[in-house]
Amino acid sequence: MNSTTSTGFSLNNWMAGTPAIDKLSLYKLALPGTHNAGCDWQASYALIPGAHWVACQHKAFYEQLNSGSRALDLRLVYKNNGEGLAKFRIQHNGFLSSRTLGNLVSDIERFLTENPEEFIILDFHELKEESHPFDYVTFNNMLLKSLNNRVIPSSNRHLSLAQLKNISRSQRILIHAGWHRELDNVWFNDKVQHQWIGTQTPGASDIQKFIAEVMVSPPSSYQPWSLSATCYAALGGPVDIHTHLDRWFDPANSDWLLKCNIVNVDFIE
Repeated sequence: MNSTTSTGFSLNNWMAGTPAIDKLSLYKLALPGTHNAGCDWQASYALIPGAHWVACQHKAFYEQLNSGSRALDLRLVYKNNGEGLAKFRIQHNGFLSSRTLGNLVSDIERFLTENPEEFIILDFHELKEESHPFDYVTFNNMLLKSLNNRVIPSSNRHLSLAQLKNISRSQRILIHAGWHRELDNVWFNDKVQHQWIGTQTPGASDIQKFIAEVMVSPPSSYQPWSLSATCYAALGGPVDIHTHLDRWFDPANSDWLLKCNIVNVDFIE
C-alpha cells in the first residue's frame, strides 16, 4: 500500500493528485529530493567503512519515488569491468554501493509505468574518475537509449507540466549533469546548483541556521537548484532529521518551502 500525507494525498502520485501545479514548470515547484539516492541500507558495501557510514536512504530508488521524491541526487563512478549499465556504479565519497545505473533505469521505468503523470529530475551531481577516466560517450549513449522516450528535451525544460503533458504522454524526466562535450545537450541540462553548508559534520541547529541564511536571498527560480538539508555525525554517519525538517518547512512556521526548488534529504522514506 502506498503512503499518504496527512491531507490524504498519495505520495506515489502526488503530482497527478495536485492539478493546480500543472501551470508551473519543474523549476518553479518545491520538490522533495533524495541525497545520495543510490546509497541505501538495502544495497551492499565493502566491510570497511560499511553501510553505517555510507547509506543515506533506507530503500532503493523505486521506494524513494513512491515515498514522494521527485529529484534524485546521483553520484557515479566508471568501472570498466562491469557489463552494460553496470559499468556505472553509485558511490559516496569514493565508497561503492552495489547500486548501478541499470538499477536506476529499471526502477524509474517501473515507477513511471505505474505513475505515468509524475515527473522526475535526475541530478547527476558527480561523474567521478577513479582508476579509469569516466566514459562519457558510453554513459551518454547507454542512458539515453535505456530511457528512450522518457527524457524531456532540454529545450522544453521551462515549459509547464501541462505543456509537457500535451507534448508527450511519456516524456517525464529531466536530466542534469556537469557540462561535458561528449554529453548530448539536446537531452542533458546544466548541472544543478547545490546549496551546501560546506562542513562535514553539521548538526541540526547548524543546518537550520544555514537554511535561514540561504532563504534571505535564494537562487533564481529560472534555473534548478537544490538545498542540502542533511546532517552527518562523526560517530554515526548520516542522521535522520525528518522531524526537524517537517517543523522548519511547515508553511505555518516559515515561507521556506515557497522559496525552494529541490530540498535534498536523507532517509526520505
